Amino acid sequence: MMINALSLPGYTLDDGKGVAFEEWLPFNAKIAIVGGKTALSKTVKYLNQAIHAREVKVFWTGGECNQSNHDRLCAEDFIVACDWVIGVGGGRALDLAKWLADSLHKPILCVPTIASTCAASSGVSVIYDDRHQFERILELKKAADHVILLPHILIEADSKFLHAGIGDAISKPVEINFSGKDRAWTYANFMAKTIAEGAFKILIDQGESAYQANRDHVMNDAFIQVVLAIIMAIGHASIWADEDYNSALAHALYNAFMSLDSIKKYPHGVIVAYGVLVQCVVDEDYDLFDRLYAFYQRLALPTSLSDLGVSIDHGDLPSVIVKALEMPDCQSVSVQLSLDKVLKAMKQIELSKRAVDH
Repeated sequence: MMINALSLPGYTLDDGKGVAFEEWLPFNAKIAIVGGKTALSKTVKYLNQAIHAREVKVFWTGGECNQSNHDRLCAEDFIVACDWVIGVGGGRALDLAKWLADSLHKPILCVPTIASTCAASSGVSVIYDDRHQFERILELKKAADHVILLPHILIEADSKFLHAGIGDAISKPVEINFSGKDRAWTYANFMAKTIAEGAFKILIDQGESAYQANRDHVMNDAFIQVVLAIIMAIGHASIWADEDYNSALAHALYNAFMSLDSIKKYPHGVIVAYGVLVQCVVDEDYDLFDRLYAFYQRLALPTSLSDLGVSIDHGDLPSVIVKALEMPDCQSVSVQLSLDKVLKAMKQIELSKRAVDH
């Protein structure tokens, strides 16, 4: 009998006094803080106060989760000898910190400074090449040991990150259900589905209030709940779900779209949100499409390809779709996908956009 051992990280909402760090990091521990440049500038002073009486050194990720940055940091003597890694920042920074800790067999605390992805709590790292082209998804031996959330930092972040985080998180239950249609639900995949659907309800019900709170930089309960849904619930769902269930057409389209210069400026979650609409039409789930379309309008998420600066007549679009269909995300989905089916769905969404505008 095969035994699966899952490690789900817990979380602490830090009260601004650094108590959460005291509970995890022994005195005199050697701590390597690895993070993004902006994240470090906003948090290092606070972190140094929170983890005083310990030997600390700060390292910039290099800006990308790729092999060269991983290898460079793995060669740092201080990191090799450290007792703990603290990853700080957004998705790319946290994915690199997790990968680094995983390679060196170090415990890690993740401290997200924006709520744009579930990277802080997920058990994978998304690896890119030096040109920011998707390369692979690396399954780590374990997720972070713990996630420490700093509401006073998160609420001050640019609201575009929460906006993208909502778009990205919405995809998880949609992709899980798309991948699991007509298949028997195992316990683990059913847990993933249940957690993701619970997060979905929080996002739809409280997303607007949370987004407004972030724009005003005024904390409310909706903001906390939506942050937890994005960072913790979706990460837990991804750990529970089999690889075949974890993503589907929406994420495959994002990765393929990275070959178009005109769309690269848009955040990951915003592009994924559009892919979710395409997936709904391909799956002929028009009730969900209508519900999401209305929510997207209220939150200013993209309701058409044109909202992402790409024409439906773009000459490279067919090759982008083909590239998406060749991604690992699309190899096990229950609905037979094709270039014609996906392109037809995109055109149908463009017509919906024009009908609403007029």
